[in-house]
Amino acid sequence: MIDAAPSRSVRVRSYWESIRDASRTFRLSADADVRATLKQAALAAVPKVEGWTLRVFTVEQTIAGEHVAAVLDHLARREMGSPDFAAALAATLDGTSAVLAVTAKDVMRLERVRSALRSCL
Repeated sequence: MIDAAPSRSVRVRSYWESIRDASRTFRLSADADVRATLKQAALAAVPKVEGWTLRVFTVEQTIAGEHVAAVLDHLARREMGSPDFAAALAATLDGTSAVLAVTAKDVMRLERVRSALRSCL
């Protein structure tokens, strides 16, 4: 049986030249590892470009009401728009767990994302 709770349902979004949502919500089985599934989904959605550097950021809620997926979404939107940057976000529907995979030609863009993430969490 598949659990449809928001904490066990995953959405995927990619950021490159435009924002694209996966066409459906993925519901995880009761025995699925949520963090591992989020990481796999984000890595699958980010383009693989030879010579680019890849970083993966995993964030989880620490206090009630905190929506970490929204923070990662904001960071990806802020950096996108260049052909030398791409990202993919996989998050639970309740926004409490999220993984952002970021790839860029210039490592400094990845460092800006990391630095911004540190300052806002």
